[in-house]
Amino acid sequence: MAQWTRRQVLAQMGLAAAAVHTLDPHELCCTMAAHAQTADKDLFELKKIGDGVYAAIAAPRYKTNCNAALIMTDDGVIVVDTHSKPSASRALYTQMQELTKKPVIKVINTHFHFDHTQGNESYAMTNPKVEIIATEQTKVNMTTPGAGVGGVPFIETQIKAMPADIDKLKADIQKESDPAKKKNLESSLQQAESYLQELKSMKLPLPTRTVTTTTTLKENGREIQLHVLGRAHTNGDLFIYLPKEKVVATGDALIDWMPFMNDGYPEDWINTLTSLEKLDFTSVVPGHGEVLPKNHVAFFRGYFVDLIAAVKKASADKATLAEMQTKIGDQLASKYEAAMSKYAVGRYRDRVGQNVEMIYKKVVQKA
Repeated sequence: MAQWTRRQVLAQMGLAAAAVHTLDPHELCCTMAAHAQTADKDLFELKKIGDGVYAAIAAPRYKTNCNAALIMTDDGVIVVDTHSKPSASRALYTQMQELTKKPVIKVINTHFHFDHTQGNESYAMTNPKVEIIATEQTKVNMTTPGAGVGGVPFIETQIKAMPADIDKLKADIQKESDPAKKKNLESSLQQAESYLQELKSMKLPLPTRTVTTTTTLKENGREIQLHVLGRAHTNGDLFIYLPKEKVVATGDALIDWMPFMNDGYPEDWINTLTSLEKLDFTSVVPGHGEVLPKNHVAFFRGYFVDLIAAVKKASADKATLAEMQTKIGDQLASKYEAAMSKYAVGRYRDRVGQNVEMIYKKVVQKA
């Protein structure tokens, strides 16, 4: 698979410069994620990580799908996070039927971003009694215009942006002479047009049950702890912990590539990860990427610690933002670039400049 720079991805998306800072970089992986090889394969790889507990690892697609955690109980299945569209969650439900014929009885949203919630609809349609659980703040974010890259208002934002994306894909197809690249662009176009149609008919169900502090669900055959540990990727993150199985699902507060900080709280994020680390677990189902060991928490937290320190020092030395972005990207590369560039999306060099900018705005300028 070809490696794309952030500049190439932005150009491919055809996003106006002013819109770039309002959209999740998850949006910016669209062309890469639409690799034709994955277009007709299963959307998720199911990996057993405990007795009756599975990680559904998302395959690349035009709109990035998050991972999900599947938790089997005596009464039915609990699903953590629902991807960017109902068709994706329907696809996972079909794959789920190979494991169990029991219904999905609960959906848990780790946070409000579009690629973790926009599939809620299909589970609500499959089972009208399904309970959708999130933090109270996530529910607020899902209904508040401008809260960030998710929720009911963000659906309309995407609908308005998609025609330009589609026109750009069509133009790029006409200009492309390389057969393989052309095939990928055609796959992207087909998926983009389908995604737009899904957005136009999307009815996003909101959480039916909210929590504000750590809560334990006593399901038949399972104890599931819902931990509210503080602000991190958003101001409403929820961590799902299975103490017996020693598994935690983190949403995007912990992922296997570069973090997205636009809706985040970098200094709080460090403290929240420290609190997470106090739990007794061995496996992590991250929001994106492969199943991770517990020691990834310290590595991921270390990136925030080092990045904040570097930005503060560069700011004190009167460096410009552009100088910081180049210098700090190079400065931290030896420690973080390889581990945070394992996938075709979310690579270190593609995002470190934006991360530096977010730290400068949120930590130094306190914007």
